[in-house]
Amino acid sequence: MKAMPFFVLVCCLFFNAASTFAQDDVRTWSLQVTDSRYIFADTAFVRVSADTKQSPLDTLFAGDDITVTKITDQLLNLKGLTAPWVAIKYKKNGIDKEGFLWQGLISFAPLRRGDTKFVYAIDRHVDSVFVEDGVKTVTKQFLVKLKVVQAGKLKATGSCRVDDAEVANFTEARVMSGLGLSNVQNIITLTFTGSACAIPSNYYYFAWLNDSRLVPLPERMDVSDAGAFYHEETFTFPGEKNGQPDMIYWNMKEGEATEKMDKNGEPVYKETKDAAKYSWDGVTGTFKKEGK
Repeated sequence: MKAMPFFVLVCCLFFNAASTFAQDDVRTWSLQVTDSRYIFADTAFVRVSADTKQSPLDTLFAGDDITVTKITDQLLNLKGLTAPWVAIKYKKNGIDKEGFLWQGLISFAPLRRGDTKFVYAIDRHVDSVFVEDGVKTVTKQFLVKLKVVQAGKLKATGSCRVDDAEVANFTEARVMSGLGLSNVQNIITLTFTGSACAIPSNYYYFAWLNDSRLVPLPERMDVSDAGAFYHEETFTFPGEKNGQPDMIYWNMKEGEATEKMDKNGEPVYKETKDAAKYSWDGVTGTFKKEGK
């Protein structure tokens, strides 16, 4: 059988180590009792019970550690998001405490390197309006924020937008080295995708600079439908094989099934390729698309 990109073979499998988006608009994101998470909001009030009318018990800040002890049935809608209240354990001034938080104030899976925490979650629901040929189209999206916290202090914030659709069903993130880009400590990748075929996987890249700036890098996307088509995009960074100093190489390969079959009864794909490159300026923290 003709070798095909790995994502074609797994596009219909469950996206492991990811967070789930509930179709009834409850943002559970696979949160489980005993999970350790960070506070996502810049400021979060801990309540004595699951009720905003209760006076704050404590104030926690972005990057503070918490442990989930219970997910309640009580829901709250804020910023276009509906999510449950959760019971938490936390430490304040060296004292172990308990209380309640709205889940929208809590991060997705925690990420850290040394004393640096990378805190991300959906911040709110937003709409994007596009006008083409006099026709207005409204696209519902989520604003996702990534925050960098060092030694308890919020250092930087970046953001991206994700469609409010099946592409937001799952998320995971990675923290990598600077991969050879000048003035970059770490590269953080946020992935949003679905569990079905023909649902894209969108990858959002951010560079955490040595001078405490968080800046976006080029994005990429994969999508496939087994037996029909595939579209695969990859990056090559300076520190990787065939990489060049302060250049990010983008390569695209896609295939569309033809009516022909190979000897194993698999479709023969008509393949096309494309490429581009981006120059990176570590001083300004910007990238620029160059000629092919």
